[in-house]
Amino acid sequence: MGHMIFGNLGALIFWGVLALLIYVAVRATINRVGSDSKSNDPVDILRRRYARGEIDKEEFDRRMKDLS
Repeated sequence: MGHMIFGNLGALIFWGVLALLIYVAVRATINRVGSDSKSNDPVDILRRRYARGEIDKEEFDRRMKDLS
């Protein structure tokens, strides 16, 4: 009986680790594809930073003026 419980626990751990590896692989692929589609254009980067709240309106306007 002890071997049966350990066997079931081992199978549960195996499938859990396998599911975790699949999850990590999918997330890495999604992140890689998403980062490739982002533009490296300075104006796009500036707009994204403003949208995320990293810079305020005055900073955004000043940097847009610098870029134009």
